[in-house]
Amino acid sequence: MDYSSFGLKDKIAIVTGASQGIGRAIALGLAEAGAHLVLAKHPGPRMEEIEAVKAEIVALGRRAIIVPTDVGIVSEVQALMDRTVLEFGRIDILVNNAGWTGTNDALDVTEEEFDKTVSASLKSVFFASQAAARVMLPQGSGRIIQIGSNFGVVAFKKRALYAAVKAAVHHLAKGLSLEWASQGVLVNVVAPCITETESRKNILEKPGYKEWATQQMIPRGRWNQPEDLVGAVLFLASPFADMIVGHTLMVDGGWTIH
Repeated sequence: MDYSSFGLKDKIAIVTGASQGIGRAIALGLAEAGAHLVLAKHPGPRMEEIEAVKAEIVALGRRAIIVPTDVGIVSEVQALMDRTVLEFGRIDILVNNAGWTGTNDALDVTEEEFDKTVSASLKSVFFASQAAARVMLPQGSGRIIQIGSNFGVVAFKKRALYAAVKAAVHHLAKGLSLEWASQGVLVNVVAPCITETESRKNILEKPGYKEWATQQMIPRGRWNQPEDLVGAVLFLASPFADMIVGHTLMVDGGWTIH
């Protein structure tokens, strides 16, 4: 698909959780639109996945660097921003995609699971946004895009904690925008329904789940592919979205219109 009309040529974009699934699709979409990429992935195994993403971006004629980052550790998030400025001199776009959640009844959620979910999916978003804004505000421009969820709008069994965290991410975009929009830094959210990625395979393969989700919950009649998020992110990152502020754009096939 030709993304060149989004006006993102030579923009500097950071994508967290960029090695697979939604993050990978967004990183490649930004590169196809002309941006250079900073790819963040949790340190540890499977680094070959993000190396492959980098290779695809370089093959498109863009620059790309990999910065191993535990987004739940504020000092590592700051190091991610510092490395970006060192390499590229600015930050134009931040996509906070990285996150984590368990799948438990509320009665079974442990303190460890609670802390891990909040750290990876909310604390990380706040402090990455803060660190990026400290670079963007003096520039007078920047786009911060949070990956939310339709469960931040509607409730879902075994997802009480995750839904609460994503609802907080949605509202955080409003609060940050209220403080920063007048200085050119806009914060918005893209909120998908369940998306067909490797990490969701165990859910999608449950007997009858696909039929229930696509026939009863999603009027569009299918669930998301990672590529379905790309257009929404590029739009919010682009000059075309200059008056969209603190908004949550649902990319959920109509799940939340029930």
